[in-house]
Amino acid sequence: MKLLLCSILFLLAPCNNPKQNSSSKKNNSKVVIIYQCGACFGRCPEYILTINGEKKMATFKGIKNAEKIGTYTKKISDAELTDYVSNFEKAKFNSFENEYLGNITDFPIKAISYTNNGSTKLVKERSGAPEMLISLEKKLQGYAENAEGWVKSEDQDH
Repeated sequence: MKLLLCSILFLLAPCNNPKQNSSSKKNNSKVVIIYQCGACFGRCPEYILTINGEKKMATFKGIKNAEKIGTYTKKISDAELTDYVSNFEKAKFNSFENEYLGNITDFPIKAISYTNNGSTKLVKERSGAPEMLISLEKKLQGYAENAEGWVKSEDQDH
């Protein structure tokens, strides 16, 4: 009887190994992150950062008041891409409001578009955003404004 009970419990017990293995090997090729910093009444940097999981490439397009003006690219590693996806999941990005514009009109509007497996969410923020969204913005801003590894490319009008 004990053997039968133990066998049943063993069969009903969840097995975590397959889930762990599959999540550690996530396919991030369908991920596209676009971070855009808009204008303000002063000298705020205007730029667009695009992270493309399929191409494993980041593109920075400096528009105005940015340290890099023009189009720059650099490779993004699987580990960096996985880290971004993990941060978006932890922040529950898809549950954010679409806009956090607040009352301060002098601040630039920052927009984050996150696409994963065909589902896209766009969030615009100027002031009054939750701390998790601000944290994502700071991470993307740090990546965009870091000088290391960016290579100037031919500007293309799209």
